[in-house]
Amino acid sequence: MVETTLTLKFRGLEADLLNKMVRLGLFNSKSEAIRAALVKCAVDIRLLSRRELWGRVEKHPRRGVSPEKLVEDLSSIEAS
Repeated sequence: MVETTLTLKFRGLEADLLNKMVRLGLFNSKSEAIRAALVKCAVDIRLLSRRELWGRVEKHPRRGVSPEKLVEDLSSIEAS
């Protein structure tokens, strides 16, 4: 697997949007938001097909979460 590390500076609108995405809970971190935006861009410009993307999602190991743990996690989110 190839890995790349970047240092990015965002100002103005881009910085505001990135912070809002995290603040609203759409993403857990700014890095996660940027990675998702990159994948969406690749699909939009047809470097990656939706079918290929879904295939990769389905191959990814699933997180084993019991119904009880899910209720606990949702309750802690609602309480905050």
